[in-house]
Amino acid sequence: MIIDAHSHVLSIAPDPAFTLAYGREGSLCIYRSSGALASHRMPTEQEWEALGSTERGWPVIGPAESLRDHPGFDKVVVLAISPQYLDGRLIGTVDTSGSLGVAGPGDPERCNDYIAAVVGTAPDRFIGFASVNPAFRGPRVAVEELERAVVELGLSGVKLYPMYQHWAPNDRDLAFPLYDKAQELGIPVMIHQAGSTRIDAKLELGRPALLDDIGRHFRDLKVIIAHCGIPWQDEALFLLTKHPNFYTELSYLIATLTRRDLFLFLYRCEPAFVPLAKVFFGSDYPGFLYDPVLLLDKLGTVNEEATPLGLPPINDEKIAGLMGDNFAAVIGLSS
Repeated sequence: MIIDAHSHVLSIAPDPAFTLAYGREGSLCIYRSSGALASHRMPTEQEWEALGSTERGWPVIGPAESLRDHPGFDKVVVLAISPQYLDGRLIGTVDTSGSLGVAGPGDPERCNDYIAAVVGTAPDRFIGFASVNPAFRGPRVAVEELERAVVELGLSGVKLYPMYQHWAPNDRDLAFPLYDKAQELGIPVMIHQAGSTRIDAKLELGRPALLDDIGRHFRDLKVIIAHCGIPWQDEALFLLTKHPNFYTELSYLIATLTRRDLFLFLYRCEPAFVPLAKVFFGSDYPGFLYDPVLLLDKLGTVNEEATPLGLPPINDEKIAGLMGDNFAAVIGLSS
């Protein structure tokens, strides 16, 4: 089974102009590192336009576009983004097209309804993860929304964004009620416990080590560390070593690594006591450089780096597991 365990869909805000500015901020470093934009000054509007980042905004990725861009994939995990205020705007997953049948104008507080509607367009292909923000209306409301998203909407897990929403993932008052409810519901919790190119994101809240308290307290909770904790990959991997129910996925990180570096990264997991069965493929689609087909090919051909390095190849069954079987086992899907 081939699964993209980390992808996004729809829009980040009801306002196209804000969405455009949000996208430009996140992609500035990528354009600069490639030499497409100067690093010593901010780009002009003309320079942004020349790169295709126009005032008309970016096309919204709906379910049809996601499936189109995932040829050969059996399943695609679509992640909700829970509501928060950023620069005075309420942001979160919205369907700006109004094509999914969720009544009313685009509202980030209905992020989970939109993701459930996406899943409904192709329930054999999409796996939906809810999202809640305990700092938005408090942990009680977040717990109630999580239960609704799973029990009533049928979503399969939850994605949390502590560093973006400025709460600590080991906060016993804000966060622990969510883990308790997720453990009760039997769903995995994916946490963006990694870096971010967003200026407002708080890096000190992104360290994977902050999840250690969760593993010690919630022994039966399945925790997925998003993006393998980049730039703290070793810290993330050690949590997988320590906690039996901790896992990780490769999105974002896999785009930053050459194929050779990816091979070496995977090759050293088992000597560091991390079973490759705890690692999943993810793309972070539709972000820049996150073409799921190209990234999957990088993973699928990674053993071509073994001979030049004078190392034995990684077992083919383990590579297949990375591509989707590992995630399927954790989520309870039959392969």
